[in-house]
Amino acid sequence: MNEPEQQLRVLERRLKREKQARQQAEKLLTEKSVALFDALQFSQSAQKKLELALWASQESYWEWMAQNDTFELRSFSLRGESESVWKGSPFDLLSQVHEDDITTLEFHWTLAVHGGRDRVEIAFRFKVRESFQWMRLRGRVLERDEHGSALHVVGTTKDITRERKAEQSFHLMASAFSSSREPMLVLSESLEINECNDAFLQLVQIHSRDHCVHHPLSAFLLDPDDNLGSLRTGSQVRFESVVTNENGENVSVDVSIARFEAQHQSSSYLIATLRDISERKSNEARLQKMALHDDLTGLRNRNGLRDTLEQVIKTNSQFILAFIDLDGFKQINDTAGHEQGDAVLKRIADLLTDEFTYHHQITRWGGDEFVIALTGMTLDQARDKCSRIIALIESISLDVQGTELRLSASIGIAEYPLHGESIDTLIQNADAAMYQAKTTGKGRVNTYQEGLLESIKERVSLLSDLRRAVNHHALDFYVQGKYDGSGVLKGGEVLCRWHSSLHGMVSPVVFIPLAEAHQFDSDIGLQALEAACDYISMMETQGLSIPLSINISANQLLDKEFASRAAAICHSCDIATSMIEIEITESIFMRDERSAVRSLETLREAGFSLALDDFGTGFSSISYLRKFQFQVVKVDRSLIRDIHHDSKALSLLKGVLAMLQGLRLDVVVEGVESESYIPLLQDCDVDLMQGFYFDRPMPFEQFMARQHAAGTF
Repeated sequence: MNEPEQQLRVLERRLKREKQARQQAEKLLTEKSVALFDALQFSQSAQKKLELALWASQESYWEWMAQNDTFELRSFSLRGESESVWKGSPFDLLSQVHEDDITTLEFHWTLAVHGGRDRVEIAFRFKVRESFQWMRLRGRVLERDEHGSALHVVGTTKDITRERKAEQSFHLMASAFSSSREPMLVLSESLEINECNDAFLQLVQIHSRDHCVHHPLSAFLLDPDDNLGSLRTGSQVRFESVVTNENGENVSVDVSIARFEAQHQSSSYLIATLRDISERKSNEARLQKMALHDDLTGLRNRNGLRDTLEQVIKTNSQFILAFIDLDGFKQINDTAGHEQGDAVLKRIADLLTDEFTYHHQITRWGGDEFVIALTGMTLDQARDKCSRIIALIESISLDVQGTELRLSASIGIAEYPLHGESIDTLIQNADAAMYQAKTTGKGRVNTYQEGLLESIKERVSLLSDLRRAVNHHALDFYVQGKYDGSGVLKGGEVLCRWHSSLHGMVSPVVFIPLAEAHQFDSDIGLQALEAACDYISMMETQGLSIPLSINISANQLLDKEFASRAAAICHSCDIATSMIEIEITESIFMRDERSAVRSLETLREAGFSLALDDFGTGFSSISYLRKFQFQVVKVDRSLIRDIHHDSKALSLLKGVLAMLQGLRLDVVVEGVESESYIPLLQDCDVDLMQGFYFDRPMPFEQFMARQHAAGTF
């Protein structure tokens, strides 16, 4: 083998060795790379798990480096990714800490950084989104310098606001239990007393808890086991029972027991709250009696009459009902005042009580009406007795400012079961007989007969049906809008309507005077006010806020209690009195001008808006405007009739409006029924208009539907 061939073989062997070395190096490098990659993957997985664990425990990671004196706070998401990072100096951190917690935080941090304490744990309030939340900070010093000062601190934080609130709630509950004025007990499932508060000790008149704790509830409460059956299926029960105190006295109590599951125990416990109702129990009998008796006279009231008649019907096959209505009482009430009127009613009640024995049941039906159930009498005997009652009433005289006022009475009698087999029918027929006596001359006794004049029967039926409708709130209250010159809704009026099941649609011209004559008008007025408040409340929920007006009768306005009752209704409905406008007519001044002015002043002081209705129909309206400052005047429809083709009528209206506007009064014109009136009224700068041109009185639901359709709101 020559020399070149030898050199070639040497080179081939060297190349082979280098190739094998390179392959081994590449293999080793690959193995190291895989190992490094696996370690990295494991590290990343461990970090993800740590971050997920922090997220699951609702904790955040933080660290502090002395090198740059910076805090870094990092929170994590469900995927283990960094969700938010906060960086700042210790000063930045302290600026967000509640001032009451700064000193404590600084103290613990100083101990960790310079005091040699490796662990840090402290709770403080930290400002987050303009409010403070409780934070718990935990950490450990990882590295210190040669002087012992911390160089690197890491740890976790957690929002513990909920836990702190729970602790506060627990302490508050414990304090409430201890200091509650209501007697309270903690019971085991076997109804053994585990704890009691001072109020319970006071109830049972025991001075030491040792005499209560670990004693059965039955030692103090009468038969508690009999009332706890529902606790087997539910979580609470309430019943009335009796507690026997240390002196052997029985105290009526209202007991409420609820089951609570112990959070860290398998058992449950019961919380019992007792309330002393002995006073309520003692008052119930008195209240029951009051519910059946009239406050003023002490006689039975309507409820008492029904209760009495039911008993009489059970024990008697026949009795007579006398319905008494005083004649002339309204004049005494109006002239002498309600106080004197009440005195007269008491005197009449005493007269009837003295004249009839105890087994004759006497009732004040209402106002100046009385009803007597006469047992053991024939119709002739009842008529004679009632005639004597009329004579005794007519002997009563009352001197008022030098004027002698006298009373009389009209009495109707009806016999059971001849004139009615039910209580309602009998009362109605006795009332009809009384009305006939009143309409045929007063001061008379009349026996119910089937042949009463048809007109009398119709009117009595109408009156009885109206009374029933008022008592059962069966009247309807329609709404008619008030609009400005552009047709924009600015207010409304609530108007009473009555659809009788017996008489159909009855005109207000018919039933309003009937109500005033029999003193139902006060109830109607208050029901109208309640309806107005309800309507305003419902409109406000739909974004519409307009005032509503109601009409009030003279009888109601002169009632001294009306203003306070009206304000109370508004308050109970959470409606401002300024949203209610009260309309009155000048007839109130003709009745009692001085009292009318006082009543109006009281209403205005309560915040109600006052309107003089039907202006222009009376001869003295202007003088009333001088004597009392109304906010609103409603011009009667008679003043705008024919103004579109009668120059005199238009001139008169302009003069009236100019006068009212000169007095700075808001003006509402009624009776606007034609489009031809609108430009004329606009030229007169009329504030508001009301009439069929805009809308008719309609049920509230229709009124609201119309406003929706018109785009009012």
